[in-house]
Formats: sequence, structure tokens, C-alpha cells
Amino acid sequence: MLTMTTTASALASSDAAAPGAVKEAAAPPRKDSTQRPVFFVKGYTPGDACGSKWESAATLFNRSNWKGTLHRVGFYKEDDPQCDVRIDPGEKGTVDTSLKDLGRGLAWKIHDMYSSKGQTVDLVGHSMGGLIIRAALAGYAQGDPTWPDKLYVEDVVTLGTPHKAAWLGAFCLPNLQCREMYYPNGAFRRWLGPKLPQAQGGTDWTLVSSNADFSVSAGNGAPTDVGAQHLVRYSERANLGHSQLRTVRRAGAFPLRYTNNGGAWGGQRDGAAPLRVAMNALYWHKRW
Repeated sequence: MLTMTTTASALASSDAAAPGAVKEAAAPPRKDSTQRPVFFVKGYTPGDACGSKWESAATLFNRSNWKGTLHRVGFYKEDDPQCDVRIDPGEKGTVDTSLKDLGRGLAWKIHDMYSSKGQTVDLVGHSMGGLIIRAALAGYAQGDPTWPDKLYVEDVVTLGTPHKAAWLGAFCLPNLQCREMYYPNGAFRRWLGPKLPQAQGGTDWTLVSSNADFSVSAGNGAPTDVGAQHLVRYSERANLGHSQLRTVRRAGAFPLRYTNNGGAWGGQRDGAAPLRVAMNALYWHKRW
């Protein structure tokens, strides 16, 4: 069995050592485990029911006997209490709250709840939520003094995240969050950096996308040049749109292509549903 930990550990001792990041000493040992807490970070959904966004994921993880606590992350002032972790300053977040600020808030929540106690966590982000996760780790990796000095994140999965840029309608661009997603050379993207950041002890990234997603293309959601250890791209025949990457857990055959640790692309006619892929990626993988 090829575990999800090997490459991330190597990165943690080499490429992940960004300038200012001198925080490598006391990271917990990496291991495949269903005991780790999982933070689910939704995308751009102002005014929408927060907790229900991850109901399908919670059902799958609970039925699969995942032991770690499942946290749903909210960041708009109108988000309901089902999102038990809030990362927006003063719980007054709007569409003009920067993704950098939300990333900082997420990093501090992880630190205060788990890293400060020597525990590591896993993260799953859909759409814009994946950029918030990147921001959380980027500030730490860059040694930003406004970030916590410990951050333990073992595995990250992003689902339909615009790692390069997002295709957004003109109605959205007046909002800061949309502009930060949309402009590939904007201030937020430049700060974020071209490569996926690492938390202390190493972080294993799995990027999942779909050729039937007309909001975030397959190449945008799972690009080959950002340093992810694992890429999964569903075929258009799988009929998985942008929201379905966050909700579909059912058994079935979902054709996909994948690559692990920079190796050759492989294909599967009977790939797993995206939420099953996400859960597998947080523990181990043998095939997607």
C-alpha cells in the first residue's frame, strides 16, 4: 500500500522550508489514521445555509466510522450555527472579507484547537474554500508574524478549487473575494505564491477536479505545476459539475485520470465518487 505521507515528509525537509519558516522541531509523527479531526471549508456562498453544504460529506465520514471530529467552517455573518468553527473576524464576515484574513483565522483556529496541543488535522476545501486553506498554510510557511508559530496539517484535499483563476460573471467582480479568485496576477494571488505551501512536518495535497465543471476547469482545479502530490481529474462522462464535487458520495463508476507524486497519468473507468476520493486521500490511497 502506498501511503499518503512519504512525499510530504520529504518536502517538509527540503522545498517546504520557506524563508522565515524555522518551526520544524516538534511536529507529530505522520501516520495513516481516521482519528484526525477534519475541517470542511465551503466556497463562495453568501446568504446560503452553511452547515448543509457538507451534510453529504458528514454522512459518508460517519457511516465509514471516521473517528475524528468533523468541523464545518463558516465565515459569513449570516452563517448558521451548524458551522461550528468561525474564522471571520468578529463573526461579521462579508464577501469583502479578504481570503488572506480568512486563511489567518483558519490557521489560528487550527492552532488554538489542535496544534497547540500537539495534534495534527486534515482539511477539505471546496471551490474558494481551497484557497482559504492555501492562505492558512501560506502565511505560516512564509513566517508571517501575524500567523501562529505552530501549524500541524497532515493532509489537504481541494475539490474544484480555482488554483489558477476562476471564471466568474461580471455580477461577482465588485466583491473582493471574487476579485481575489478571478485575477491570476492580483495582490492576493501574488502573496499566495505559485506553489502549494507546507505546514510543519509536511502536508500532502490532493487536488480533485472535473471536466464537467464549467466554473473551474479540470486543469485549473488540478494543475500539474503547483506541487501537489496527487491529482485526480474526472472525465466529462462522470457528469460531475462544480457542486457535485462537494456532494456526490454514492457508489458508482466515475471515470477519471490520476497521477501520484509526479508519475505517469493513469486511468480508471470505475473511479470512486468525489467525496469517497476525498476521504481516501485523508487516510491512504491505493487507487482512486
